[in-house]
Amino acid sequence: MSISNSWMFYLILGLSASTLSLGWLSISLHDDKVIAVEALKEAKEAVAEYQKSLNLKYLSCQIDDASVVEVEAEKKDLQTKIEVVSDNIEKLRLPKPQVKQEIIKNESLKESSVLPDDGLLSPHIVQLLKQGYCSTYPNDNECVSK
Repeated sequence: MSISNSWMFYLILGLSASTLSLGWLSISLHDDKVIAVEALKEAKEAVAEYQKSLNLKYLSCQIDDASVVEVEAEKKDLQTKIEVVSDNIEKLRLPKPQVKQEIIKNESLKESSVLPDDGLLSPHIVQLLKQGYCSTYPNDNECVSK
């Protein structure tokens, strides 16, 4: 064997080794690329799901805000109606005559199913009850005929 043949042998051996290592590196990088592309696809899907979840939560918060505003408005309306009824009840509290209190003190207490004043309500109390009912159910037939 001559020197040129040994030199060619080493050159072919070196080129073969470098070709094999570049091939192995290319395959390894291709596998890494496939893994990275798959991970990117999964990440995009996760981002889309999180965005959808965020949008649903935002819409839920808007609905909750609207509900709170409605409840507060109803609460103020009911508070106003309660104050009107309370004022009417306070107006009903008239001082009782002393004669009735003395008669009640002197009479023995007994159980009775009969209401005082023959069980009839005064027109003022009837009007107050109707006002309370109509403030709660303003669309009722009793209240519309006012």
